Amino acid sequence: ALHSRRLADQGAERQRALLAGDDRLAEAMARSLPIDLHRLVIAQNLLPALWRRGVLGGRRFEVLLTRLPLAELHARLDHAADGRRESPTLRDFRAEPWRVAAEQAALAAAERLITPHAALAALFPGRCERLPWVLPEPAAQPAAQPHHRRPLLAFPASTVGRKGAWELREALRLLGREVSLWVAGRPLEGPDFWRGLHVSEGTACPARPDLFVLPAHVEHQPRALLAALARGIPVIASSACGLGELPGVVTVPPGDPQALRAAISSVLAAAGLTTTETTP
Repeated sequence: ALHSRRLADQGAERQRALLAGDDRLAEAMARSLPIDLHRLVIAQNLLPALWRRGVLGGRRFEVLLTRLPLAELHARLDHAADGRRESPTLRDFRAEPWRVAAEQAALAAAERLITPHAALAALFPGRCERLPWVLPEPAAQPAAQPHHRRPLLAFPASTVGRKGAWELREALRLLGREVSLWVAGRPLEGPDFWRGLHVSEGTACPARPDLFVLPAHVEHQPRALLAALARGIPVIASSACGLGELPGVVTVPPGDPQALRAAISSVLAAAGLTTTETTP
């Protein structure tokens, strides 16, 4: 865990380290399982190593889905990368073939799958129990901003392709420059990625945002969006974020900057906040 905190927020090195850590945890848990234990509930990240080791043979098991199956994850990232060949991050890592195959076999053998994530549940119709999202207790609120200033949007992620940074940049350019954006993480797509837009970066948002926006191609743990909803802040999220029909959420398709632009304009207009749009 200490080693993984020293790694980059995204990228191949971090992903390899996290998968290796999952394997070590799975091996340790496999050694401690009583031989007469016949029913298990397993976190998805432990499945490949447990399946390869043969631990699940002869046992009934259910799986807590925490991310896209690796085969589907690869397909979605490949599709996004095909449309954004200039991105340095969308092809930076893919899991080993044995891991993909082991996970597929284990998921097929599971009795039941469990998740609150709407997009994950939709991949397994009739086999998945979908749990409700639970909103966190709202955090302390920043002071309200004057109503005459530029609307402030929050992008609760690093500037990285899989979180929809390219689509958000294009949508904001279509909207014009009368919007401010706060980006929560590092500029992994390049230091000048947001050039020409009103952007601030860092761990703390400078004021209460008017809107959270996450048009991700991949998002497994939308905690920041749930926290925004708990604070009464509207959210625009792609269907890949898995929020489903939660109140306060506008869902857009991933990879569609025009739909994203329209959604941002509509939500800001409904809140009485106007933007100056440019002609596409």
